[in-house]
Amino acid sequence: MSAATKIKCEIDGTEHYYLPDYLAEKHGMTVVEYEAKFPGKPVISDAVNEAFENDNGRKRRSHPPKPEELTVSFGGLDFQVHANVPANVCLPLPPHYRLPSHGQLAKDVTRTLRYYAAGRTTWIWGPPGTGKDALPHALCALTRTPSEIFQISQEVDIMAWFFEKDFDANGTRWTEGILLKMLRDGFTCSDGTVLPYTIVLSDFDRAGRSQAEAIRLVTDSIQGRIKGPTGETYLVMPGTRIFITANTMGAGDASGRCVSANVIDSSIINRIERKVLFHGMDWRDEEPIVRAKFPLFAETAGHLLTHVGNACAALRKAIEDGDLYGEFSHRDVCTWIGDCEDILRITNKAPNDLLKQGFLSYADGLPDEDNKLAAMTLVDPYFKGGALERGDTSHIDDDELDAY
Repeated sequence: MSAATKIKCEIDGTEHYYLPDYLAEKHGMTVVEYEAKFPGKPVISDAVNEAFENDNGRKRRSHPPKPEELTVSFGGLDFQVHANVPANVCLPLPPHYRLPSHGQLAKDVTRTLRYYAAGRTTWIWGPPGTGKDALPHALCALTRTPSEIFQISQEVDIMAWFFEKDFDANGTRWTEGILLKMLRDGFTCSDGTVLPYTIVLSDFDRAGRSQAEAIRLVTDSIQGRIKGPTGETYLVMPGTRIFITANTMGAGDASGRCVSANVIDSSIINRIERKVLFHGMDWRDEEPIVRAKFPLFAETAGHLLTHVGNACAALRKAIEDGDLYGEFSHRDVCTWIGDCEDILRITNKAPNDLLKQGFLSYADGLPDEDNKLAAMTLVDPYFKGGALERGDTSHIDDDELDAY
C-alpha cells in the first residue's frame, strides 16, 4: 500500500489505513461518534476495502441459515432462536453475564438447562447473588423467547395477574390479567406464528398461603390450568416453561437471614417437577465478571483481585460454617469493588488501603459490631496493611505485658 491510499483523521490530521482502532485507542471515540462529528468523512481507506474484497472473493461462501433454523449453543445444548420475536418481548440480557463453567454452580446450571430443554417446571433456590433469575434472563434474551418475570411479595395481589374485578357504566365485570393471557395464549409473532411464553416467578418463598395456592394448578405436571372466577377452566399453552426462584426450598429459613421466607405447602412443591440448589459462584467465573463491570479498578488495581478472591472464599466459608451472620453474594462483591472504583475515579489515586476502604461499604451493613469484627478479621490477611484498626502501641512497655 502506498501512502496515498491512507485517509486523514479529522481530529488530529494524522493519516491511517484504518481509523476505527485508532479512534478508540487515541481519542476514546467510536466510529458512530466520529461520523456524527465529521459526516461524509471515510474511516477505512479504499486500499483496505479492496484487500478485504479480494481476500473474501477467494473464499467459498455458504448460504446463511434460514431464520427458522437459527440456533444458539448455551450450556452445551442447542436452543432455537426465534428471530421473529422482538427483543422487547423477551427478558433482557443481564449486563456482563457469563455462563458459569467452573465449580458446583456450573453443574447446577447445566442441570437446569437440561430440565428447561425437556419442558420441565423448575424450582431454583439458593443464596442471593447466585444467578437464579439471571439464568432465565440470559437464556430468553439469547434465544429471543417471549418471557416475563413476576416478582412475589406479601403485598402483591397475585390473583390480579389472572383476573381482576372491574366496573363501568354497565356494572361489575371480570377482566383478564396479563399472566393469564401469557399462559393461555402465548405470543403471536408478526407472521402469525404463536409461541409459548417462559415465565419466571421470582422470590416464590415470600408467597403467603393464598398466593401460593393461586399457582397450584398452573404448575400441574399433567396439564397446567387456571380456574376462572366463575368456575371456567383455562389451559396453559403446551410448551410454556415456568421457572420458580427463591432463597429457600419452601420450608422457611433456618439461618435467620431470609426472614421473609414462608413455609410453602408440600403439595404445591410436589407439583413442581424439578428442583435445583444453586451454589456460590466459583472465583474463576466471578473474576472476569468483576473485571468487566469495573474496568477502572481492573486497569489500576487489577493485581489486587487475587486477594479479593481469597477474601471472598474466607467470608463465604465462614457464613456456610455459621461463624459469620450475613450474606456475601456476588452483589456484595460488586458493592465492595464498586466502592473501590468510586474512590479511584473521584480521588484520581489508589490509596494503599484501597481494599479496606471499599470493604467497609459491605462490613458496615452487617447487623452488629461482632459480625463486623468477624468479617474484618477474616479478610485482614489479604489486605495490604491489614483490615483491622491496630492503633499506636508504641507507648506500651513490653515488660509490663510480660508480667501478665
